[in-house]
Amino acid sequence: MVNMSRWMLMVVVVIVHIHALEGQGKQLSQLATKNKHFLEGTVFIKDENTIEIRSFSYPSTKTNPYGRLGPDAFFIAGTEGCSPDNLLKSGGNTTGIIIPLPFPQTGNNQNNQLEVSGKKWSFEDSSIPKMRAVVNEDIQLSLPPGVQMKDLKWLSLWCRRYKSNFGQVVLNNCN
Repeated sequence: MVNMSRWMLMVVVVIVHIHALEGQGKQLSQLATKNKHFLEGTVFIKDENTIEIRSFSYPSTKTNPYGRLGPDAFFIAGTEGCSPDNLLKSGGNTTGIIIPLPFPQTGNNQNNQLEVSGKKWSFEDSSIPKMRAVVNEDIQLSLPPGVQMKDLKWLSLWCRRYKSNFGQVVLNNCN
């Protein structure tokens, strides 16, 4: 009887732990970077419309304090391939989904919740908000209306001027 009680207690603890983790989102990966525009952070899928990057730092990090801010950098997500490099270096990409930080808001709706604007940018649009310097912040990237998380393959902090991938993470199966 004592063993059965212990077993039941252990099952309850595991179920409670699983439910607690569900509220935190799905952890994907650390951002990967290979250049002098340093960034770090852990990427989570918060919900169907939001990507969260915890403890995000750019362009300088604790281990690389002398990073440089990219002059034309912004977040972009792709629905094809496993990274932006081949798609964006040729220029004129129309498959990338621009996700600026913060995504423009239109104000509060009737339920006093912020609504995102319906704005979508083309890759060449010079009005895309540029990425600002961030030090150890939790940031949230809101997907534009009509974009579904399940369709995204990767997320990158991309600099259009230098045609450079400052850091990326794979979001879904990218085969």
